[in-house]
Amino acid sequence: MSLNIRIKNYWEGEAQGYSEVIEDELNGFERKAWSDLVLEYAPSKDCLDILDIGTGPGFFSIVLSQGGHNVTGIDLTENMIEFARLNLAREGASAKLMTMDCQNLEFSDNIFDLLVCRNLTWTLDDPAKAYKEWHRVLRPGGRILIFDACWHLHLFDENMKIAYEKKEKEVLMKYGRPMHQHKDQDEGAALSRKLFMSDKVRPQWDLDTMLKLGFSKVFADTSVGERVLNEQQQDRNSMHPPFLVGGEK
Repeated sequence: MSLNIRIKNYWEGEAQGYSEVIEDELNGFERKAWSDLVLEYAPSKDCLDILDIGTGPGFFSIVLSQGGHNVTGIDLTENMIEFARLNLAREGASAKLMTMDCQNLEFSDNIFDLLVCRNLTWTLDDPAKAYKEWHRVLRPGGRILIFDACWHLHLFDENMKIAYEKKEKEVLMKYGRPMHQHKDQDEGAALSRKLFMSDKVRPQWDLDTMLKLGFSKVFADTSVGERVLNEQQQDRNSMHPPFLVGGEK
């Protein structure tokens, strides 16, 4: 079984749990916080053509389409797209949803003003290929906004591993739950050691790669967690705080 198929199968099984997280965000402060953050970095245009890459259960597709933008949401996993359809219908939102591999986009060149993705790039088996594809479908002056974190560096650094294990115990005592919960913990742990991004120092890797691929501008923001995570979430994610890395064509 190829790594890409194994990754797909894993996230098929995580769709329901992820959808429950998204529902909580839609009912909380995160809805506006994420929308404001994305549009702050987006091109200045009243109605953007947006590609939501790895839409999962549809969070960005919902909040950005409700802001008056034309949104297309794609995901490799059929279960994620099904939950996205249900969530969009419940929210009365309208976006085009498609099952698609983000490393092999089925779109023409130069058709989107903005590409967004969250907690996706760490799962890709060939992120450089994906970034090249994403650059291709952007219009000149368009932007890409990638939200992610260095989720697994502690597996490759002994000092970081010690600090991570200490924090995990602290989180369990304070909140009665681990830093991260997944339906298939064993498979998630096994995959994390094989994924290309797991040992990369980010967002520096992303910035260097995007410059090589021809983005005219690149930028990063390592403080976004202060805007989109509540106090408990910031504490639980302190070993791998979220960052934004972006580029302009």
